[in-house]
Amino acid sequence: MAKDFISRGDLRLIPLAELRLSPLNSRQEIAAEEVEAMAESLAVAGLLQNLIGHLTPSGVEIVGGGTRLRALQLLAAEGWSRHPDLIPIDPVPVKVTADLQEAVAWAGTENSARSALHPADEVRAYAAMRERGASLSRIARSFARSEAHVERRLKLADLPAEALAALRANEISLEMAKALTLAPSGARCLEVLASVRGRDVRPEQVRRELTPGTVPSTDRRAIFVGLEAYLAAGGTSQCDLFADRTLLEDEALLDRLFAEKGAAEAERIRAEEGWEWATWVPEEYVSWTATQKLVRLYARPGKLSDGEEAELEALEEREADDALDEAGRARLAELEARRAGGFTDAQRASAGIFVYCSSRDGLTVERAYQQPRAVPRGAAEAAPDLPQSLIEDLRRIRLGALQARLMDQSELMLDLLAFSLGGGLRPWARPLAISPTDQPIAPEKGDGTSYPPRLAARLEPNTSLGPDGTATEFEAFRAQGKKHRNQILTEALARTFCTGSSGLSAALARQLGVEVRRIWTPTAQGFLGRCSAGYLDRLWSELVPAPEADPAHQSFQKLKKGEKARRLEALFTDPATCEVLGLSREGCAKIDAWVPAELDWPEGEE
Repeated sequence: MAKDFISRGDLRLIPLAELRLSPLNSRQEIAAEEVEAMAESLAVAGLLQNLIGHLTPSGVEIVGGGTRLRALQLLAAEGWSRHPDLIPIDPVPVKVTADLQEAVAWAGTENSARSALHPADEVRAYAAMRERGASLSRIARSFARSEAHVERRLKLADLPAEALAALRANEISLEMAKALTLAPSGARCLEVLASVRGRDVRPEQVRRELTPGTVPSTDRRAIFVGLEAYLAAGGTSQCDLFADRTLLEDEALLDRLFAEKGAAEAERIRAEEGWEWATWVPEEYVSWTATQKLVRLYARPGKLSDGEEAELEALEEREADDALDEAGRARLAELEARRAGGFTDAQRASAGIFVYCSSRDGLTVERAYQQPRAVPRGAAEAAPDLPQSLIEDLRRIRLGALQARLMDQSELMLDLLAFSLGGGLRPWARPLAISPTDQPIAPEKGDGTSYPPRLAARLEPNTSLGPDGTATEFEAFRAQGKKHRNQILTEALARTFCTGSSGLSAALARQLGVEVRRIWTPTAQGFLGRCSAGYLDRLWSELVPAPEADPAHQSFQKLKKGEKARRLEALFTDPATCEVLGLSREGCAKIDAWVPAELDWPEGEE
């Protein structure tokens, strides 16, 4: 028999009775239930992969496929009678080598030496076992796969035979086959298959085409309402196993449930906290138009006695040592809440709140606003803390800080460009203002703002070009290569980045670690001098903590507004000022990082 195997790596059919397990096989001991599961798989789906053998003077010894060998021997011992239409697998396909070193290598690296099943073959094997009545768990054990993996493959088995054939012929990708499982009918599946077969089409595009008008269960509205409540109200859905989500098919019903629950939650919070009114906002942020005619109220800072401050400090130390009991934690929470302060009963009785649902934080409350009629006499004439022109400048500065970081993100900017132009976005939601149009980031008063030269520069048209100078310049531009092109494209796209896509600006700012203070410093001319005197007093108290009775605190409050602005500017720009005030390292770090709330990137605000 040895003369039949001369070349290395031959694939031969060998009688089962002539095969035995090699001492080189790493799996000498196998549990009986594992062999039984493999036998069931072979009886239903057949032998999908050959065995690996070493030719010795006494015959062929199996170095790879020991479990399959034992399962075949079990089926043979049963007389191949496990199923009425079971075809005996004898002789057995075996890849054989007479080279000992090669056999040793195969035995040691069987998993990598054995080619993986094509997904289409795997799907058909699972489907065959299912048709025989095998349970999901039985199929999973037979193929050493998770039940979730088998369930997804069986979902593919429900595709039309033509779709599986296209997958097997590599005319569509596995991801495309997964997308096709969302088709509402076999006819629709074949229709889409014909349009994508052999073409470079993104699976996500097919998913959108097959599920128009659906809302994923990851949508903030679906999460807030809850899938059970939606279904209980008569909503329909379909499961996208491959994206681990459910698609809700009745968006109108979802919007109605979303509005009803939101209004109920707003009323509950209003009643519990004692506000005069509460407004539910269906968007995931409160727009400026909703609050522009209202007066913003702020919580009153709380005060503790000297004894309570000492008690709070002791409780905080014990908490750090994990030595507080339940009563101690309750007392700590009480003192912290009192020191933090809050809205007074009078404020709650004459003001209201906006309630909305954020993608990031869920149910969110924005407190507190007062109708102009409720403002005490004389207060309406008081200047706002920040005039609208300053707020607009701060928003421009914030956008400029993000654009400055985007200028070095070539791949990200190309992704954003494709995302913007790929369709499906409303014009106001596109992250890039594509004409392109450079976005205004120069504040009305630019003192304290310093953009990188690449961002500050604006390309001027070249009026010196001749009749065919444009073509000449274009060829010269192309000759500089793709790296130069990508850099120019990235910078140009960064200058077009706008704040139209709700939540995206904030997400990118967090992802890129945008720090506005890198390009902006609070100065008297650019920021501080444009704020109200009360705002400057609160800012000084925040950055230079001291009891109100402290002479330094009182002397600042007595200054004229212009001098207050200059004192605060020194705090931000002159390290010697912090040293003179005796500020701690933590206090100096807080000053270095401070930005007004209008320069933060809250989720959903644009």
